[in-house]
Amino acid sequence: MNHVSAGSTRLWRNAVLLGNERVKSRRVFRWLLCSLSMLADLCIIFAAAIAAELYYVGLTSFDESPKLAYVVFPTYLIAAWSLGAYRLPTLRMASASVQSSLLSLGAAAGLSLLAALAFKVISSFLWEETLLFLSLAAVGLTILRWTVAAGLLRKADQTEARVVLLGDESVRSNRDRKVAAMINVRACDWRPVETDPNFLNDLSLAVAGADRIVLSFQALKERQEWARLLGQIGLETELLEPSLADLKPLALRYLDSTPTLVVSTGPLTLRKRALKRAFDLTLVLLAALVIVPLVALLAILIRLDSPGPVFFVQKRIGTNNRYFNCVKFRTMRVDVTDAAGSRLTERNDPRVTRLGHFLRHTSLDELPQLWNVLKGEMSLVGPRPHALGASAEGALYWEVVPTYWQRHSMKPGLTGLAQIRGYRGPTEKRSDIESRVAADLEYIHTWSLWLDMKILFRTLRVLVHNNAF
Repeated sequence: MNHVSAGSTRLWRNAVLLGNERVKSRRVFRWLLCSLSMLADLCIIFAAAIAAELYYVGLTSFDESPKLAYVVFPTYLIAAWSLGAYRLPTLRMASASVQSSLLSLGAAAGLSLLAALAFKVISSFLWEETLLFLSLAAVGLTILRWTVAAGLLRKADQTEARVVLLGDESVRSNRDRKVAAMINVRACDWRPVETDPNFLNDLSLAVAGADRIVLSFQALKERQEWARLLGQIGLETELLEPSLADLKPLALRYLDSTPTLVVSTGPLTLRKRALKRAFDLTLVLLAALVIVPLVALLAILIRLDSPGPVFFVQKRIGTNNRYFNCVKFRTMRVDVTDAAGSRLTERNDPRVTRLGHFLRHTSLDELPQLWNVLKGEMSLVGPRPHALGASAEGALYWEVVPTYWQRHSMKPGLTGLAQIRGYRGPTEKRSDIESRVAADLEYIHTWSLWLDMKILFRTLRVLVHNNAF
């Protein structure tokens, strides 16, 4: 780590020139890495196409022209470049590198084959050959990207971003940071003026080859002047703001002309929320032909079994901790119904009606919550909504688990990850609710449409459960 101080100008410039030679070698390494990665990707795709054609066509009919590769090549390169597959940070991170290459392959295969068929570039091809080609290419790209990422970990000095910290005496407090050079403008006797070409030349030499230029000034006016100067001479610049570390800002936005910091967001983007909502509505509407007659039949049986309303409506905690009215089939006698949910249901609970035992044991008492799904208050899959009075070992849920409220950052669900893992029934011990909240938070942090499908499918296996009473 270098620290520029007052001294001989000649020695300082020699040090800068030596540093710039290292910068040039880093640039050459990075350029070669990007080029070789691109070439290696194309070789993998080409080899996969040849292997697939040899397997299905045979050596005697092979014309040494893997048409699939030629069709996919250009689109893959465009997609990979757009997704940043050859950016150094992506190549260094194995998971991101593999994901970007596989997404590029999928996009390239879809678009290229569609175009090839439309313009009859490929008059005919075997679906089996195409699937084998894509499978081989995907495996090859995955192995290649993991290997490259593992190799780059050993070349940290060449691949890590080169950060130059420019500031006042405060730069001394940043010695422990991963900084390539720390420049104290006081020691260099630099001032942010544009009328001195010698100063601008020295400044340009000092920050040459930096991937990131970070300003660290205590005085607001000085910080603004240096930021303005570096912006005017075409250098990308950042401001070091230690006071914001606890807030962990995610993005910068504007309210009119005043900047604002985004310090938190919901777990799902707007696109993902729309996708999840469309999935819920599609399944509910498709199942309506079966569900509606079943609900009507069960409603009649409930009225015949015991006097009182068919449905039981209870206030529960929903999205962003807002209350909503959760609808269930009534399974208890009206005179002992627990509206707050303070008393846990017990095995062979005397409050539960004869039909209520069956409804609870088969989870059919939850069917009316499909109405909550249609209204947008619930989702098919998500953390189960809890009653306000629910407790474990005499303590309310949020008193037991400090992170309890985080589970409400998504819509509550008819079923969830906790349910398919067997976390059902009364919460007699603290560990019961701790396990459920942990599963709920895991679901929120790893959500995908595929995960929803898997949970719904596995829910069919746990509809009848020993702890459902």
